[in-house]
Amino acid sequence: MAGLGDLGSLLPLLLCCMLPMMMRGQGGGGRSEPTTESDSWYVTYGIQEAYDAIVKETDDWRDKMAVKRTKSRLSFLSRRTPQNFVVDQDVSPRLYRLKDDQAGNLSFELTEVEEGGTTIKATYQGNARSLVQNFKAKMPVKILSSNTKVCPSCGKDMRPDFKTCPYCGATLG
Repeated sequence: MAGLGDLGSLLPLLLCCMLPMMMRGQGGGGRSEPTTESDSWYVTYGIQEAYDAIVKETDDWRDKMAVKRTKSRLSFLSRRTPQNFVVDQDVSPRLYRLKDDQAGNLSFELTEVEEGGTTIKATYQGNARSLVQNFKAKMPVKILSSNTKVCPSCGKDMRPDFKTCPYCGATLG
């Protein structure tokens, strides 16, 4: 019976170690897919100017990662060069899609607003959230007057003369 008592004391320890893996649904240490997020905003730039700003910003991200890679003392251990913000699809000035080994996939979709300005929709994986937020903070955002209307679809404020929502594309009455 001494062996059974030892097993009884081991059981809580095993459950304690295995429970977090079972709760995540990974059961054997498999990786879960990162979540995809999106954000839309309206800028005062024309569509080409907004597109050029995105290209410049992502070029800066790529350059910063290249500098980090050359300064890393362990970079010689890597079997391959990491892919940092590699252009996957470029349809100027409407779509700019990138792939990155760490940040994941990013895409920027641009829509020209008839009344002026551009709507930018950024779709990204959670690892790129801070990059997108910092980029958005640098963009010139137009502040609407108090005479605004609200989109019935997404709930965002816009100018009263807009025929379509610059954020979600819904047709307005």
